[in-house]
Amino acid sequence: MEQMEEMTEAELEGLILAKDSNNDARFILGKLMIEGSNEKVPQNENKGLNWIKEASKKGSAEAKEYKTYWDIRFDRAPNLEKITKNLNAIIDTSKSARACNVMAEINHATASSNKAS
Repeated sequence: MEQMEEMTEAELEGLILAKDSNNDARFILGKLMIEGSNEKVPQNENKGLNWIKEASKKGSAEAKEYKTYWDIRFDRAPNLEKITKNLNAIIDTSKSARACNVMAEINHATASSNKAS
């Protein structure tokens, strides 16, 4: 996947559109578009998010995790139920320490807010 991060938008789209469509290319293209970290791929957050969503729907664990953290940080009205569902799926499939930590933080915040009531 590292080599893909050096490709142009057209090269990545070529991999995506190939007969044996490359889901890693969807994820990488989306990530590069969102972050604007590659001068060969123009920054376009909306288009990048669409590539990330598509990669996630097609089974990319990396895309699901990336989109979940994006939702936590940038979504104007984050859907906590969806976020926790995605984090649990990430934990189940990849045993991600980051996902475990985020779930712990959410559980702590939820428990703290319930005590304050």
